[in-house]
Amino acid sequence: MQFKMLMRMFTLGLALVSPVAFAGDAKAELTCPEGTKQSGSKEEGLFCRKSALVGGNFVAEGPYRSFHTNGKKAAVGQYANGFKTGTWYFYDEAGNQYGKTEFRENNYHGTRTLYFASGKPHFIEQYQNGLKDGVVQELSEDGKVVRESHFEKGKEVAAK
Repeated sequence: MQFKMLMRMFTLGLALVSPVAFAGDAKAELTCPEGTKQSGSKEEGLFCRKSALVGGNFVAEGPYRSFHTNGKKAAVGQYANGFKTGTWYFYDEAGNQYGKTEFRENNYHGTRTLYFASGKPHFIEQYQNGLKDGVVQELSEDGKVVRESHFEKGKEVAAK
């Protein structure tokens, strides 16, 4: 069960940050940390990477940005030692933010918010190390709580 949940989260994470293409956005130049250089392509988005290979692969370090085919940003975030970290922002093809997720070492960790097209919160979830932990709310577009649950280490323990 734990493995299935982790695989679902991993797949969702890939879908959220998988860019469609880079279409020559003028803001495509990243400010990479010292000792890294910008890398990437239309298929993988733009990121900074360490110069040394680890296990035969380059390690992402610093800012990440991906784009929709129309040139609008799709995802903006940070990597630390090859892991998603900090707050990542996700955008639709019109440029509207539809999600904001806090990560620690590739796991959801902190608050994850999904938005209606209007920009108002639709889902607000709390995570610890990739598992729901705390209050999870589903809201209507007018801001009323439709459903509220409390989770502990990935298990729902109470619901309203």
